Amino acid sequence: MQLKQLEAFYWIARLGSFHAAARHLRVAQPSISARVRELERHLGIKLFERVGRAARPTAKGRELLAHAARMIEIAGEIAQRVGERDALAGRVRFGVTSIPAVTWMPRVMRRLAQAYPGIQAEFVVDSSESMRDQLLRGDLDIAFLAGPILDPSLATRLLGRTTMAWVAGAGLSLPGGALGPADLVDVPIITDVRGSFLHGLAIDWFRTGGVEPRCHHACSSLQTRLQLARDGLGLAIAPPTMTARELAEGTLRMVPTSPSLPSLDYVAAIAGGTPGPVVRALLDLALDVLAAEPNLTISVATHQRTAAG
Repeated sequence: MQLKQLEAFYWIARLGSFHAAARHLRVAQPSISARVRELERHLGIKLFERVGRAARPTAKGRELLAHAARMIEIAGEIAQRVGERDALAGRVRFGVTSIPAVTWMPRVMRRLAQAYPGIQAEFVVDSSESMRDQLLRGDLDIAFLAGPILDPSLATRLLGRTTMAWVAGAGLSLPGGALGPADLVDVPIITDVRGSFLHGLAIDWFRTGGVEPRCHHACSSLQTRLQLARDGLGLAIAPPTMTARELAEGTLRMVPTSPSLPSLDYVAAIAGGTPGPVVRALLDLALDVLAAEPNLTISVATHQRTAAG
């Protein structure tokens, strides 16, 4: 019995197909199939039932799953805690939303290159909703996204919260004082695309006042949203710390509101629930960087598990 056989079995069971496991592990599908056949021959049992392109663990397969997860976890602990840091190598694919992409993610990449030169990191900047799908397909190993995440197939860790606010260009005419949803209902708003977590947060704020915004501009890029606000096209939703320079220059201004906008949660999400040593190294470095991140209020309750294993 070999660890690579157990890894192949584990990811097929978690992702639901041989194809998804092969893509996740970056090996050819025939190699994945061969590893499972070898494991079945070694154990003398059948591990999967084929249903179309999907693969479901048999009763014995489900019994093996927890043991396989533990073996992979132990191997990861050995590699990270006992092995030399320079010896830890591999590829990690992770995703971030637009706000982390222009705040703390570059520091994580620099720290990772310094601490683990053998790790090759690839990242995507996308919406939280898209990255959840990529995690479940096995296209990403870990994602840092807006939460909370309620999918039972994902294990998540609450990283912290960042405050949000409406900002406007200097030339946008607005009433004075603290403004409520009804006061801003006729002002165009600039948020993320419809269906995104950030869009929902903004719309929910308006609904606290029993109204819906009459004009919504959708943009997935934070920097573009801020530029549109500077140009006077509407109110943009953003963390105040992201606009410090524009606020100091006077090209943007904070819009006082009552009630305040809710804070935005950020979580790290992993498919399968058992991070390998490379993913674990990336997550640990991210947590170190976030501990000094002024944009986040770090949560005391750091773990929020939503998956077994």
